[in-house]
Amino acid sequence: MPKSVRFRTLTRELNRLKKQFIPKINPTGSYSNRQLALTLAYRVLVHAEIEAYLEDRVWEVVLNAKKNWDSQGKTCRTLICLLAFSGQMMEVPPDTLSPTKGSKKVLEGKIKINKKIDSAIESFKRVIDHNHGIKEANILALLVPIGIDSGDLAPDWLATMNTFGEERGIVAHTSATSTTIQAPDPATELRRVEQIISQELWKVDELINKLMK
Repeated sequence: MPKSVRFRTLTRELNRLKKQFIPKINPTGSYSNRQLALTLAYRVLVHAEIEAYLEDRVWEVVLNAKKNWDSQGKTCRTLICLLAFSGQMMEVPPDTLSPTKGSKKVLEGKIKINKKIDSAIESFKRVIDHNHGIKEANILALLVPIGIDSGDLAPDWLATMNTFGEERGIVAHTSATSTTIQAPDPATELRRVEQIISQELWKVDELINKLMK
């Protein structure tokens, strides 16, 4: 299955960052302070690109599902999962639509499926808007509600994403003069990013493509 346009854009951006920030790999592991600083910048920028990719793609799936529902009344796994993981109460239908004395009118949001779907989408959009990371918790919050099966996400990859997210956080939120930041190895940084993309993220891209069929 061909990679999505958004995935190809991601890989182009990552290649650009590699050329601009990663120095020529030195077999001795000796690098200048400037080269090490650029490598740390590479880590932060790559993290941002992957985060943006995931957010863009999951929203693309949601919009596609909503479009098919609105135009054809076609349901799909994405809509089912959005409703299931939206936090909405799965209430039984009311006994009547006519309010009796002392009772309130049944709200459309409790009886109209269109309203429930819209509410689930709005809830998920807030998740995207408030997402700030690519750790396991972030990935699950973005991928499971659109219909990605948790069993399709490799535990080793999720562990790698956790480590990458934590190390990016240290760089992004710590003074450059702090001893907390460990000097990076450009070869290791590059190898990790290549593993993240080539081992699992492209598989996620394929799974998302299948959801949009």
